[in-house]
Amino acid sequence: MILLAAGLAGFAVLSLEILGVHWLAPWFGASSLVWSNQIGVVLLAMAAGGWLGGRSARKSSAPERLAGQLLLAGGLLIATGLMLLPWVAAWFLPGAGLALEKAAGLFLGGSLTCALLFFAPPVLLLAMVAPLLVESRAKQKGAGGAAGEISACGTVGSLLGVFGSSFVAIPSLGTRLTLALVAAVLVLAGLLLARAPKTWLAVLIFPALPLTWQDAGHRANLPTEASGLEAKVLEVAETPYQRLRVVQFSDGERWLQMNEGLDSYQARWLPRSLWPGGYYDLFLLAPLYALEGRESQQPVRFWNLGFGTGATMGPVAAALQGLEWEAVGVELDPAIVELGKRYLPMPVELPPQIQILAGVDARAQLRSAPQDLDFILLDAYARQFEIPLHLATVEFFHEVAGHLRPGGVFAVNVGSSEDPWSETEQGGFTATLRATLAEAFGDHLRLHRVSLSRNLMLFARKDRPFPKLEYLAEVMPSKVPVTVGAACLPGQVLDGAPAETVEPFRDDRNPLALAQARLWLTSDA
Repeated sequence: MILLAAGLAGFAVLSLEILGVHWLAPWFGASSLVWSNQIGVVLLAMAAGGWLGGRSARKSSAPERLAGQLLLAGGLLIATGLMLLPWVAAWFLPGAGLALEKAAGLFLGGSLTCALLFFAPPVLLLAMVAPLLVESRAKQKGAGGAAGEISACGTVGSLLGVFGSSFVAIPSLGTRLTLALVAAVLVLAGLLLARAPKTWLAVLIFPALPLTWQDAGHRANLPTEASGLEAKVLEVAETPYQRLRVVQFSDGERWLQMNEGLDSYQARWLPRSLWPGGYYDLFLLAPLYALEGRESQQPVRFWNLGFGTGATMGPVAAALQGLEWEAVGVELDPAIVELGKRYLPMPVELPPQIQILAGVDARAQLRSAPQDLDFILLDAYARQFEIPLHLATVEFFHEVAGHLRPGGVFAVNVGSSEDPWSETEQGGFTATLRATLAEAFGDHLRLHRVSLSRNLMLFARKDRPFPKLEYLAEVMPSKVPVTVGAACLPGQVLDGAPAETVEPFRDDRNPLALAQARLWLTSDA
């Protein structure tokens, strides 16, 4: 029983570390800032618990029974947190109308506070268990043997907690039910180890209490309509990568949101329309630019990295109307593709030759792509507003260029509250990203401001300059949304690499996470 208790303590601590971020995600997201808070708090609690456990072990006449009491208390604290965390988390957020770029500071403080209140106490108690079990086991095995056995069992439990929670529990059971089960197992193990009276078995009911009411995370940070009414939640899904939610407005418009939601979306869908709106519509510029000067009569071929639900396909198809084309979409999270098929389907008039590769990393999969693609689209974001580090480096952009034909185009969606046209923004995140792209594409860059949005569209062309803006007026499809035309006006376009010297992002030395965190934490947009 002692070795099992050591394994359970290790299992619970690592499960709390992983599941805790997923549990916080509906309110504060799962950015690297939130993960850093969670990991730091858990490590601090483990250190404090180990120290306190060692002191308690020397003083306790019944260390095994005390360890059982700590397991019991840890389980009850987890269950209590399940009930109280939604109320405390909601208190940090002002409610309807909060914009994503205004929320980063609240997310940082709120996630840290919740981690200290709801995850540090049970982890501290669970970390006290190992020294007590060593003290008890040492009477039979000696200090060295006892420490080795307890450490090994705790580590095995931790491994099961990491892999079991990420790859089994979250997709199949969900975060809330998994945490309740962890709490119940700890309570049961604690009762047995502490040799509690049978009448205490009634406390096993306590971890189940949070499951008797609706999950508050389903409706956390819901976007609101112009009328002030909340959107309707159609489905919520938890994956090893993120928490997903499909919402619908009264006019039929649907969003696929991840984690904290707010006024942001991973995909947008409008009934009976090729045009999702927002920055998605500007992806039609990639084929328009790539077709300029193209002499090949072969079908147009392109890849979409960060395919999502295929929201970019409508605008791209409008630009390629009358031409044969074939596409490959790469999406890391298969659940996004499935939710897209059910709730945000691509227009039925799109050709069937769209191959979707789900469950694979964009950079790794790109290495299998042909080396003569007409254009490549990148719309990959981890945790709402963070471009994955390995998808924004000099080395990656060189790989992209290697898969484009001469004149081929690379298009990137950039979420940024900066104004690259302002002198005060020189040297910022967007300028650094442009400088990084210039390492692979030279000065053949073009930036479009997306109207009524906090997004920018960044284009790069291999071996050829971009055509004059008048070219777009000649080849633009009919019935294009007015926001697309507005983004092509001279004052909304910035050509070339940044004039100032900027150190680009590299695989070996990549301050991208820090740059993005600084951008959103200091945003006053």
